[in-house]
Amino acid sequence: MKKSFVALALAGLCFVAKSSAVSLNEIQFWIGSGTNQAALVIEWSTPESFGYTTVPAPIADKSLIWGYRFNGTATAAQMFSAIVAADPRLYAVEIIDPKYGLGVFGIGFHLGGGGDLGITDGTATNYFTNGVLTNATIDVDAAAPLNTGDLYWGGLGGPNWELWTEQGDAGGLLNCPDRGTNTYWTSTDPVYDSSGFDGQWDFAQAGLAGLQLTNGSWIGFSVAAGEYEPDLDAPYNAHKHAPAEPDPVITALIKNLTGGFQGGQWQGQFLSCTNWFYSLERSTDLQSWTTVTNGISGNATNLVTVDPAPPTDKAFYRVRADLP
Repeated sequence: MKKSFVALALAGLCFVAKSSAVSLNEIQFWIGSGTNQAALVIEWSTPESFGYTTVPAPIADKSLIWGYRFNGTATAAQMFSAIVAADPRLYAVEIIDPKYGLGVFGIGFHLGGGGDLGITDGTATNYFTNGVLTNATIDVDAAAPLNTGDLYWGGLGGPNWELWTEQGDAGGLLNCPDRGTNTYWTSTDPVYDSSGFDGQWDFAQAGLAGLQLTNGSWIGFSVAAGEYEPDLDAPYNAHKHAPAEPDPVITALIKNLTGGFQGGQWQGQFLSCTNWFYSLERSTDLQSWTTVTNGISGNATNLVTVDPAPPTDKAFYRVRADLP
């Protein structure tokens, strides 16, 4: 089966070491363009209590990071949606609530190899379109990825995804927030455990759509320690933990991707990997794509892909990596 991955121009992914704080400058690939920078950190981990769920534990504890550039105003929802659209290995079970906006019930990452992106609860199977599933018919608290080697967690009644932001929710951080050495967060609401902090991370007081990004904003997702219990003394209501520092397990296929005009032609430049073939694709609507440069062999050095006749109006570009 042919295996392929795609990265938009100025888009990508970075995996970096846990031993020191990760800075915005260390992120290799970026989604979007502009003078402001923000980052998304997602950690897959095993809950302490599975409670009302039969979702298999993630295959490993992994923390990954993406970068996002923008001008003007932007929300965490816009960043998350842009990153999911740009990275073909990332997928999400979402819901659009009329009041609260974008909600995320499941997040997966395809670690490699072929196969369709999908999840199944043993009765129903749902697939992802452009990385997104919005009308799920599976039981979110029982679903597993079709690709058993994927990172995945989903939860609604069981342990869900918890949302975090940098302390103070005011941006301005060059380095990834550090959750410190405490096992759990410090709650600032002893009655309902609805607010608190874990090192330099704050438990988000708004949903993705309500979190406004500024330069140096950080958004984090982590798997809840356990299911929510109506008993306010239930341990897993208070056992929250922010995402860990991202780690360097996977090498990106398209690194240091940049793009721009040179002599009237649009060029994409990036560091390639051997044994992969790269193509430059163009779109005017992010839906239909045309291949303008095809099948350039990667050699672990910088490659240049060229569109010799770019449109006079506007266009989007992406680089595709394929195994023969």
